[in-house]
Amino acid sequence: MQIDQSTRQDIVLDAVRELLCQCRLEDVSMAAIARRAGMSKRTLYTLYSSREELLGAAFARIGGTIFRPLDEGDRALPLPDRLRKLLTVNFTPEFEHAPLELMRAVIAEAPVYPGIAREFDATGRGALIRYISAELDAALEEGEVTCHDMTPDEAAELLVDMVMGNALHALMTSSGKHVPLEQKAVRRDRSISIFLDGLRPR
Repeated sequence: MQIDQSTRQDIVLDAVRELLCQCRLEDVSMAAIARRAGMSKRTLYTLYSSREELLGAAFARIGGTIFRPLDEGDRALPLPDRLRKLLTVNFTPEFEHAPLELMRAVIAEAPVYPGIAREFDATGRGALIRYISAELDAALEEGEVTCHDMTPDEAAELLVDMVMGNALHALMTSSGKHVPLEQKAVRRDRSISIFLDGLRPR
């Protein structure tokens, strides 16, 4: 049976996802991906011109499941609820404990494969900042908030940092301790409350 290109790409990206859960990033080679996907390296290179392009596509797909834009039905929610939904990280079980390790690996490879690092940031934290910025922009139009001397993008980045914490500190000091989802939710809700209090029109 002939498989179309879109289906082949899905098979390949599924293979990358599985490998990222089991191997170090440096071991996720084109040969390893081809073996896991059940196709030749030659076929793989007809779909993606390089490992950098392929891993970038894989991170974009993963980022799209972890950080999701609002559904149309969410648009009528109050701003705090919209922000809460955006800042609820949708980890799948296999990636719940992996973000820091992936980030370390991406940073280590950035000098050689800068495209992977750019895609990792743009489709992860960067996407979340864009989603929040759009909601703040809408709230500004409605007079719900004022960003003072910040742009919506800058305010969104500030909120993400408040909720997610200092990534550099976590990378340098992490002992592998898992933070329960309930504890993350408490930090998220407190951060949103403090953030919006600071943006409330006076």
